Amino acid sequence: MNVDIKKVSKTNRGKLEKLLQLYLHELSYYFPADYDPNTCTYKYNIDKYFEDNYAYFITVDNNICGFILLDDNKNDNYEISEIFVVNNYKFKKIGESAVTKMFNKYRGNWTIKAVPNSPLAESFWTKTINNYTNGNYKSDHTGKYNRAEFYFNN
Repeated sequence: MNVDIKKVSKTNRGKLEKLLQLYLHELSYYFPADYDPNTCTYKYNIDKYFEDNYAYFITVDNNICGFILLDDNKNDNYEISEIFVVNNYKFKKIGESAVTKMFNKYRGNWTIKAVPNSPLAESFWTKTINNYTNGNYKSDHTGKYNRAEFYFNN
């Protein structure tokens, strides 16, 4: 199984938007998402990922199975704002492999904020970041939702 990350081109924006709808629906389980009952879609502005930030597809054997949205906070400060793997590909270490590739591609200071109220997301990030950094990271729980946040430099 060959896991890779591929930058989303503007011509593939529609594919990203479809995957984003699946992700936002899943996310709405944990906290309210901005849903439009007239269009039956969740609202999310992805414009910034085609300007100063980055959108990547996660692929397995060249088949798109998810995405990573990366915020470039300048001066080598990065944050994965969203990551999603479709259910058919979950629990196969695909997300961890894709995130590791992203960490290796962008060197600097990282901030990761797990989905609030999601033990599964917090567990994924704890395991992934611990494996990547050999335990050399900091974490905290912050904000209204007591969200897990992770910090490290690679």
